[in-house]
Amino acid sequence: MFHRKILPAEEELWDTAILLVFAAVWYSSLFRGMGSGTANGANRVIFLLGGLLPLYTAYIKGRGALNCRMKRREAISGGRCCRGVIRRFESEKVSFTNRHGHIHYRKLYYLVIEKMEEGPACGTEIKAGAYRVPVHLYLKSPEVKLYSDASGWNWYVEGLQCSRFRQKPGVFQTDDADRGVYGWDVLTRVIAIAVLLFMLLQGIL
Repeated sequence: MFHRKILPAEEELWDTAILLVFAAVWYSSLFRGMGSGTANGANRVIFLLGGLLPLYTAYIKGRGALNCRMKRREAISGGRCCRGVIRRFESEKVSFTNRHGHIHYRKLYYLVIEKMEEGPACGTEIKAGAYRVPVHLYLKSPEVKLYSDASGWNWYVEGLQCSRFRQKPGVFQTDDADRGVYGWDVLTRVIAIAVLLFMLLQGIL
């Protein structure tokens, strides 16, 4: 049975990929202009420096995501494990600024999970996330595994049983608003990468 892999927002590499493709298009256009002699010395320096910002941002975002993934692997390999049951989900809108300085809002989703383990900690709820994907729409089961790091404060969710398509009826009752917001977010990313790749291929060919 196919299970969809859904990662927390802090472990995603979508933004890094978009920035890297953008930087490739930027420098491809710059080098093409230099080869044709249309870019003078001053413009070359300005554009060379201008392309460093998305590269640096991609590096910071990519390093952060890979570091979070490494911490997850360390917790899974050497941390404490217990069974968890998703009891409910929560969502919030957070603001972010794009490269043009415009403020946009993104919806994030959190899973509230009850720890099912022996001892006084049994029944304790933790709030896991945040996810960009409305994970509650794709859940096939509320059963998960929880891993803690060495400190015991940070918990990581594993074993999310998610389908490729939305579940009807789902584990939790919800409306179609979450699906619409996420669908538009995915479409925007796909279009952005497609346009950048097209521009890059045009510059190479």
